[in-house]
Amino acid sequence: MSKTDNEKRREEFVNAAEELFKQNGIVDTTVNAIVKQMDVAKGLFYYYFNSKDDVIDAISAKYNRTFRQTIQNAVNSQDDYEQRLNEFLEGTIRSFRTLWENLNGENENIDLSILSSRTLEEAKATASEALKKLLQEGDDSGKLHIKDPDDFAKVIVSGIADLARQAEADGKKILDMMEDLIKGSGKGEN
Repeated sequence: MSKTDNEKRREEFVNAAEELFKQNGIVDTTVNAIVKQMDVAKGLFYYYFNSKDDVIDAISAKYNRTFRQTIQNAVNSQDDYEQRLNEFLEGTIRSFRTLWENLNGENENIDLSILSSRTLEEAKATASEALKKLLQEGDDSGKLHIKDPDDFAKVIVSGIADLARQAEADGKKILDMMEDLIKGSGKGEN
């Protein structure tokens, strides 16, 4: 098999495991179930992965590649600072909504918490780092007054992640709240 074929086969394992995890939960999905779904020998699974835990990491990495790309596109989308900040916030809201959709099982009793915690931890770190840079840029240019861009970014991103999980939360309302928090920070300070 060429490297491309290996990558395709590995992706097939990741997709099969993802489907089974969403149907049965992670704990109740065995390596045997994954290879049965793919109709391959168990040894082939271990050619691509050391354990089921490696598959969980691969699924998380798949979700986060898309997340990182959306964030990067938003940060690089405009020359104007305020437009880039707005694009970042909109992209982050959309990205967390997509993550939450991907991290839902077929019913509410399906436990994907292992996958969820790994995926969300990385996504929050990615978004927080990008927002921290934007906040520092805003602070350096005098458009914002943020005392601690690192912690402030973590608070904003955690708020977006939590609100995006709520299906009834309106994306525009989330965006407006976060813009108000960012633009209102540091006002009245000397």
